[in-house]
Amino acid sequence: EWCQQLKRAFSTQPDPKNPIPVKLSDEEFVEILVSEGHMPVHFEGVHFLLAAHKNIESCIHCFHQNQHRRIFFITSGTLGRETVPIILEKFKDTFIDPVTEEPYMFIYVFCQNIEYQLDWALQYRDYIQIFNFEADLLARMMRDIGDYFLTESKRLLNKSPPNNPAAQHRLTWANELFRRYSQMEKVSMKTEFDEINRFLEQVEEESKSSSDEAD
Repeated sequence: EWCQQLKRAFSTQPDPKNPIPVKLSDEEFVEILVSEGHMPVHFEGVHFLLAAHKNIESCIHCFHQNQHRRIFFITSGTLGRETVPIILEKFKDTFIDPVTEEPYMFIYVFCQNIEYQLDWALQYRDYIQIFNFEADLLARMMRDIGDYFLTESKRLLNKSPPNNPAAQHRLTWANELFRRYSQMEKVSMKTEFDEINRFLEQVEEESKSSSDEAD
């Protein structure tokens, strides 16, 4: 079952602009999530949809209304068993990288016992990740969103001409998400931080050069 603490965590923790992320403890997850619908996270005009629904109909409707967005979908094992096959049949492009045509593993299944989900989940293993601890799910999602922002920033920088302002925003968001992920998981993200810093320096130098030319 979903819980209120998890919803609060997802509405604050993934947003780099929120200065006070919710701290997670496995013992705190006791309240049942009673609200239904999507939980959008806003990154200065970039919208990510974190979806949790009680029935298939509302879930499919939500996907239909938001299929043009990048969706990070969270589902229970029970709902996922019925919903994931429908979603990947109707909205598969939502979970495919448009550049590489590789699948995004942005469907997150939360359940009490992972083994109970394997009979249906294995055939969708390129698209889903299964968790039985809320904190692990949150950490993985934060890492995935950070990776997504970093990839998007590289593509923006490779455009002709490069979209430096948009790339800079995404690099900043990726940096903050990686920092929080590193704190939660107690792991080093030095390689990622070094890469982000190199790109930020590149953006700053190009912006300064453009400014000097304008003068």
